[in-house]
Amino acid sequence: MKKATSGISAFAALAIVLVGCTAIEPAPAATPTPSGSTTVELIMNGPAVTGTGPTAPYPGIDFPLQEGMRSVTIDIECAGGGLFHAELGDSMALGQAPLRGTCDGTTSLVWPITEATGPTFTIWVPDGVEWTATPHFSTAEFVRDEKITAECEAFGNVYSALWNADAGYTTYQAFDETEWKTRVEAAAVELESLVKASDTGMADSFAEVLAAMQGEKSAPGAWLSETNLLDPITDTCNRNHSQMILRAEFGG
Repeated sequence: MKKATSGISAFAALAIVLVGCTAIEPAPAATPTPSGSTTVELIMNGPAVTGTGPTAPYPGIDFPLQEGMRSVTIDIECAGGGLFHAELGDSMALGQAPLRGTCDGTTSLVWPITEATGPTFTIWVPDGVEWTATPHFSTAEFVRDEKITAECEAFGNVYSALWNADAGYTTYQAFDETEWKTRVEAAAVELESLVKASDTGMADSFAEVLAAMQGEKSAPGAWLSETNLLDPITDTCNRNHSQMILRAEFGG
């Protein structure tokens, strides 16, 4: 999402007059496009929503979206150190994943807004935890980082191979230990290539997973319940709205 800089266009000034309810802030600098035209990002600050403890299950609470806005940054403030998970609209229907953070201050999370995005908000926090969600709507489209998107897809293939190896051998007895070892070794080779090629913030996490595959997580079944090593990767993928996909061979 583009950050506001300085200055105001005639269009932005007109928009402020027409909206007249919540504040709109123009992006300070016009952005040139390949065609030579310029675009101006407008930011509309919506009203804060507050609560204590988790919202009701889906669809959550009303969270009006502003017409003409293409993305929203929601500042989620809570304390206590526990995890929270937040969802705008119906993540499953949108092909997205809920986003998460830690209740240790304010966390800013960004969602795209499309025609399919519903005007609801759901948050899961521990019981008794007070929270505030403040939206900042933008006319700028949410743009995925394509490098992160590509690496999330590549790691999804690795994790799927690990999960299928473990599930196929331990849970479904679909093959023997020799086949399990062959599958895990192939996944390790693929992950080693990803570690060497990665130029995103996930490189260190990929390396930690590889080390675990070759060490404490080398026993059959270890990857069926592992989350700690995967959390930094899934968080990065989810916040980029290019979530990692598990392609299961068994159980479905």
